[in-house]
Amino acid sequence: MKRRTIFFDACFLVLLVYTVQAQKSHRRHAPIRTSKVQQLQDQTTTSQRLDCFPEAAYPNSGFSEQACLARNCLFDAANSSGRPQCYLPPNYGYELQSAENRENGMRLYLKKTDKVQSPFPIDVIENVILDVEYYSDQILRFKLYDKDKQRYEVPIPLNPPSSSKIQNPSYEFTYSSNSSNDNLLSFFVKRRSTGQALFDTSLGGLILSDQFLQIVTRLQSPHVYGFGENNHDTLKHQVKDSPSWGLFAASYGTNTKTNTNHYGTHPFYLVMEQNSSTSQPTGNMHGVLFLNSNAMDYTFSPTPSLTLRTIGGVLDFFVFMGPEPEEVVKQYTWLVGRPMLPPYWGLGFQLSRWDYGNITHLKNVVQRNLDKGIPLDVQYSDIDYMDADKDFTVDPKDFVGLKEYYDWLHSKGLHTIIILDPGVIDDQLHYQPTITGMKEDVFIKWDDGSGRPIKGSCWPGDVYFPDFFLNRTKQWWTRWITDFHAVNLTFDGLWIDMNEPSLFNTNEPFPWNWQDTGSNYTLKCPVNKYDDPPYLTKAVYRYNEENQRPSRLSDHTMCMSPHQGENGIYRHYDVHRSVFSSLPTEISSGISIQYFYLRSLYGWSQTKPTLDALRSITKKRGIVLPRSTYVGSGQWAGHWLGDNEATWHELKRSLIGMVEMNWFGIPYVVTDSGATEVDVYIPSADWYNFYNGRHITQNQQTIRVSAHLDTIPLFLRGGYIIPTQEGANNTKYSREKPFGLTIVLNSQGEFFCTWKGLT
Repeated sequence: MKRRTIFFDACFLVLLVYTVQAQKSHRRHAPIRTSKVQQLQDQTTTSQRLDCFPEAAYPNSGFSEQACLARNCLFDAANSSGRPQCYLPPNYGYELQSAENRENGMRLYLKKTDKVQSPFPIDVIENVILDVEYYSDQILRFKLYDKDKQRYEVPIPLNPPSSSKIQNPSYEFTYSSNSSNDNLLSFFVKRRSTGQALFDTSLGGLILSDQFLQIVTRLQSPHVYGFGENNHDTLKHQVKDSPSWGLFAASYGTNTKTNTNHYGTHPFYLVMEQNSSTSQPTGNMHGVLFLNSNAMDYTFSPTPSLTLRTIGGVLDFFVFMGPEPEEVVKQYTWLVGRPMLPPYWGLGFQLSRWDYGNITHLKNVVQRNLDKGIPLDVQYSDIDYMDADKDFTVDPKDFVGLKEYYDWLHSKGLHTIIILDPGVIDDQLHYQPTITGMKEDVFIKWDDGSGRPIKGSCWPGDVYFPDFFLNRTKQWWTRWITDFHAVNLTFDGLWIDMNEPSLFNTNEPFPWNWQDTGSNYTLKCPVNKYDDPPYLTKAVYRYNEENQRPSRLSDHTMCMSPHQGENGIYRHYDVHRSVFSSLPTEISSGISIQYFYLRSLYGWSQTKPTLDALRSITKKRGIVLPRSTYVGSGQWAGHWLGDNEATWHELKRSLIGMVEMNWFGIPYVVTDSGATEVDVYIPSADWYNFYNGRHITQNQQTIRVSAHLDTIPLFLRGGYIIPTQEGANNTKYSREKPFGLTIVLNSQGEFFCTWKGLT
C-alpha cells in the first residue's frame, strides 16, 4: 500500500450509467437434440468459436460440461486447439423485423431468435432497437437497447451531433440477414474510400439481457491499441494470444501482476488498418468508443476479433473514421471534451513520495534537490501530512509549521499539491466535515429505506463516502476545501486518491490496518443481483485467481446496490467509475438509478467539483490530479497513473500508460535497456534533427538514433512551427526567458500556422 519516491515530468493526460428491470422471459425451450448439436458443431469452425464460459479458466468458476450445457451452449469434450471448449451456438442472435430511414441515419427493429435459448436466460431482452446516427462526416454512432423498457445510459455530456444533413460521410452502414443461419442480422460499418469493414458483426454472438450484454466484431487488422486502464506490457495488444482484460475501476496498483484492471475506465480502442491482400498497414486508423460504465471485459481472438461484454446499460458505440491517427484523437476529444490546459508551472518537474515522516525530512529532501541543481517545480504532500489520515487536517506533531513552509516554497517559485481522499472518518462528535456532512445529508446511503450512510474501512478507519452526484455534496466539498486553504495550507493543486472508490477488505473479517486505526470493522455487502450478478466479468475472476477464493463485485470497494444522485437516480452498480460539468436533466428529474450502474463514474463525479473549488480559491487555472478517471475527465483534470515501484519494468509500464492516456497523440516510444543507439521508424514526411538541422529525406523510413544519457533524441516535422524556450531549474525562472519560434518548412517550402493571437 506504500507509495515509492517518484520524479516525473508532468505529462498532463488527455483522458479523455437508469436501469429498469427488463421483463422476465418465461419462454421454455426444448433441449437441443443430439443430431442438432452435431450439426451446429459442424457449422462452427474452431477458429470462429465464441466463448460461452469466459470464466472457465479461473478458480471457483464452476466450469464443467454440465455447467456449459446449462448455459444452452455447445461443449467439445475432445477440444485440444486452445480455442473455447464451451461455445455459443452459431444460430443465436437477433432477426430483423423492420427498418426505417431517418434524415441522419436509420432505425432497425430486431427480435431475438426463438431457435436457441440465451446463455443468461434471466430477463432476456427480446425486442431490440438498433439506432444508427450519422453524427458527423467522420463520426458514426450506433446503439442497441431495449424497445420495451427504459435502461440506464451513461450520463456524461457529449458534443451534440450535426443539426444539418450529413452530406459527405466517410463511412457506410450496411446490414444483412443470413438466410443460411436462421436469418440472423449482421451489420457493418465500412470505410467508403476502401470498402473495408471496420466493425463487422458477422461472427454472431449478439446477446442482450438485463445483466449480460455482449457484442462481437471482426477486427480489420490485429494492430489494436487502447483500452484502459489495465496492466498490459505492450502498447499494441497481443491479439493472437487471445487475451482477456477487465475494465472496472479498482484499487489495484501497476505493480501487481499482468491482467489486472485498475484505477480508470476508458473503453476506447484504435485500430491501424491494413491492406486486405498484403496485410501491410495502410496508414489509416479508426477508433471506437464503447460508451458504457458498468463492469465489463474484452477478449481478442486470432481471427482477429474482439468480444465486448458488460453487465448493465446499453450497447452504445461511436466509430471515429480518422483516417490519420491524430484525426481519430481529435474526433474523439471533440465528442467527449477537449483536454484542459495546465498552468505553465504544471509542465515542470515534480516530486512526490509517501511517508516523508515529518516536516524536517520533507525540508531536507527539497533542499537537497535545490542544492544539487535538480529542477523542481512542484512539491507534493501525501496523506502523512494529515492528522491520523483525516482530510482537512494537518498533523499537529510531525508537521508543525507546514503552512509557513508552503509560504517559503512559494517565495522560491515552487508550487504545492496536496492529497485528498473522498472518504471521511466516522467521528460524529469531533470531526466537523462528518458532523456537517451528516446534517446536510451528503453521504451515500443503504438502499433499505433506513437512511443510514454506508460505512467502510479506509486509511483513517471507518469512513463514509460523499455522493458527488448531489448538488449539496458539491457545495459541502467546496466549502471544506475553501476553509482548509484559507486556514491551514495555501496549496496550488489537488491530488485525489482512493476515488474508485477504494475501501479496505470489504466482505472480509477485518481490515488490514485495524491495528493502526483501532477498528476491526469492515463493510459486508448483502447478497443480491448487483453485488453478485450472474456474470462477474474478468475483473472479478481476476481477483479469484489472486486470492484463491470466490470474489464479489464489491470486494475492495462499496456495495453495488445503493442509489445515488438527486432522489436516488443512479445505482452505484452503474456509476462506480464517473463527474459532471453540470447535472444532466435526467439527474434532476428524480428517476431512481443504483450505484451498481455508477461505479466507474465515482471518480469522474468528484473531479469537476474539486476543480471548481480550487479555481474559486486561487482564481487561477490550477491542477486536479485524480487516480480514477472516465471518458471525458480530461477536460477538467489530468490522471495519476497510481502507485508504482522504482523498477525498470514499472518505468516501461508507465510509458505505455502515458501514451494510452494521451490517446496516441504522441509518437510511439520503445526503450531498450542499456542501449545508446536504436533503429527508429519515422512516418513519411520531411524531418529535421532539432540539434543540427540535418534533413532526413522522405524515403528514409528507418533511421539509427543515438540516445546518450545527456541527449534526448528530438526531430521536427517539416511544415510546422515549434515554440521553444531555454530551460531553467524552475518555471519561475524559465518564464523570465524569451520564447522563440522554430519554423520548419516542408519539401514545398510551406508551413502550417493558425494565428488566433496570444494572451
